[in-house]
Amino acid sequence: MLLLRPQLFMKMKYLPIFILFVFFACKNTADKPTAASADSTETPELPAGFSDFYQKFHSDSVYQVEHIVWPLEGLPNNADSATVAAKTFRWMPEDWRMQHQFDFQVSEYKREIVPLTETIVMERIIHQSGQFGMIRRFAIIGGDWHLIYYAGVNRLIQ
Repeated sequence: MLLLRPQLFMKMKYLPIFILFVFFACKNTADKPTAASADSTETPELPAGFSDFYQKFHSDSVYQVEHIVWPLEGLPNNADSATVAAKTFRWMPEDWRMQHQFDFQVSEYKREIVPLTETIVMERIIHQSGQFGMIRRFAIIGGDWHLIYYAGVNRLIQ
């Protein structure tokens, strides 16, 4: 019996530490996003009104053209290094092609959408290979959302 008591004491001495460890370990994993949710194309909390704007922007060509700041800053598709370095390229209404919404469930692209502030949202659409992508920035101007920057599909720096 005397031999069991010191062993029992040693086990009980570490029991509260073990319970605290399990409690905090379980609590922390519940608060962290899973790898699947971090890699998904789901959008984080977006500013008020942005989701409705985004849907209408991609479904109504007149609305789209009216909600772009012309001349639109950005880059053309497959921009060369001189165009990138010059930073003078601008999209014009006569050269614009209607932007349609991607179906990220079936396409080879994924979306990263980041609210930078309550009035600015940045969107990156990247090919699954990670080699090509496009960037768009939207901002509230005069109370409405507008596209303020569009870099067409280009090779991404690795």
